[in-house]
Amino acid sequence: MTRSTEYHGQAPPREKRTRIIEVRVRTILNRTGGFLAGFDYSLQPYRGCQLSCAYCYVREMAVQKTNRYRLPWAEWLEVKVNAPEVLATDAARGRIDGARIFCSSSTDPYVPVERRYRITRDCLEVISRCHPARFVLQTRMPGVLEDAPLIAAIPNARVHLTITTDNETVRKLLEPDSPSTARRLAMAKELRGAGIPVIVTVSPLLPCDPRRLARMIDPVADGVVIDTFFAGDGAGGQRSRDALLLLERAGYGGWTRPGYEAEALNVFRMVLGPERVGFSRGGFVKGIPALDGPGVP
Repeated sequence: MTRSTEYHGQAPPREKRTRIIEVRVRTILNRTGGFLAGFDYSLQPYRGCQLSCAYCYVREMAVQKTNRYRLPWAEWLEVKVNAPEVLATDAARGRIDGARIFCSSSTDPYVPVERRYRITRDCLEVISRCHPARFVLQTRMPGVLEDAPLIAAIPNARVHLTITTDNETVRKLLEPDSPSTARRLAMAKELRGAGIPVIVTVSPLLPCDPRRLARMIDPVADGVVIDTFFAGDGAGGQRSRDALLLLERAGYGGWTRPGYEAEALNVFRMVLGPERVGFSRGGFVKGIPALDGPGVP
């Protein structure tokens, strides 16, 4: 496997010990609901994960609880090897034209094995020949940069890029396998330079200096969506309890209570302007007023 230079010649920790399983699927566009009810479909080229983010709520959901491999989250990953073929059939049937598609809701489309399989890239090739009403690519990984020209060719496409903190100590504590904040800011700048709208998703908001983080994001993003453990995990923070406990033990107890985001949200709105800042589900689904018109408070 080609190794990422992002990790100084070493594969990310989870890449070394994640079981990779090739599977074939019958469907790839799945009807959405709940948090993403404003979209028509979710598109997930992979199922499972290679990244060990401590706050990931998916580890408490059915996709993990019922996994047939009986492995912990981030230690198994299904590669949907025929996803582009199935998606091409959907495209021929007109399911992509005019649709609002979110890629992806639980597994980063640029997990490390994308470098080998190119499932996401091949799916993008299919979508680039269609006309979706909105196409959102949610990621935190540098692999997205290779596909920037292809993404830019997709009508109504944008990248949601996750940046959760300006504090590298916190980032390493909760996102040990993810790129640094500086790397992700550089990614945002490069994507915008390629003509792609970029929304930074501060999701979840981790301990940080809100003003410093907002100022870092301001020049490289079209907008920001802030989310929290309590608004975003679908269970009022219950699915995020391990991460909350980890923060408590690390001395960040003030960032583990409902409403902890209020000050940061106000700071982001002051620095970027309220029309460029969304919150939780409203920001993800209804968009950012600066890009999409009036949204939610």
